[in-house]
Amino acid sequence: MNMAKIAHVRGKLYMIDAGYHGRRGVLSTYVVKGEKTAMIDPGPTASIKGILNGLEQLNVDPEEVEYVAPTHIHLDHAGGSWKLLEHCPKAQLYVHPRGASHMVDPSRLVESARGLFGDRVNDYGEMRGIPEERIVNSADGEGLDLGGVKLITVWTSGHASHHQSYYLAGDGAIILGDAGGIYNQRTNSVTPTSPPPFNPEQAMESLEKLIALNPEVACYGHFGFAGDAVKRLRAHKEQLALWVKVISEGLKEGLGMKGLYERLRAEDPMLKGMQAQRLESRLEERSPSVNLTGFIEYFKWLWAKKS
Repeated sequence: MNMAKIAHVRGKLYMIDAGYHGRRGVLSTYVVKGEKTAMIDPGPTASIKGILNGLEQLNVDPEEVEYVAPTHIHLDHAGGSWKLLEHCPKAQLYVHPRGASHMVDPSRLVESARGLFGDRVNDYGEMRGIPEERIVNSADGEGLDLGGVKLITVWTSGHASHHQSYYLAGDGAIILGDAGGIYNQRTNSVTPTSPPPFNPEQAMESLEKLIALNPEVACYGHFGFAGDAVKRLRAHKEQLALWVKVISEGLKEGLGMKGLYERLRAEDPMLKGMQAQRLESRLEERSPSVNLTGFIEYFKWLWAKKS
């Protein structure tokens, strides 16, 4: 069964949990329903049947979908875009210009993901290129008019150079993708999502842009949504600054991955209440090893640039 779970966020905004190989709470797909419909983060190909079921539950005809709009082109957020577009004949893919060419020819994108996550990439399902004429390049601050509701694009580099978030001003909701970290509903905490190439300085600047919009609801890619958006975004910015301090100092002291992780768990209040995760696996984007690697590679790049 590919039955999706639906949640009403507020106003014109809904969330689909399409499921991923039987697992719930992996990726949030957001649906904005005006006179036309926009779908944000369709997810990997393996989840598209669940997405289509979610649209059916929301009484959205695929013919009404105007935009399929990933926050960024990583496979877990955008890999199934081609498949969804087959079912939404009038829709256009709306992406950051830095990511557009990789959606036309995804070979380098898939190769890069395989280099980091290994054969786990196969679980996402097939990824095919999208005809260039169906792709629209975004612009920072651009408003997408869906008829009765406007979706504002906010370029938010850091997690990726091609990352963008979306602000639904009338409903006070900010759709973050991976710009706001990983939200754990059980512990009400956030941790960085920072696989390489990650740029923490850009990520903190992007959080400032989002805070300036004064949103009320934070809608995370992984996973779910919560109120007190400004407070949460500020806390995540402070967390990134802490990770920058701890990891840069630890690397200068010669600490390895395990030592860095232990120091972060001692100093980051968001991590203290969470069960420690194993560092051995580098096959999942949300694993500590992958996210620590993003910071480590950033400092290697930064220090080499300065030398």
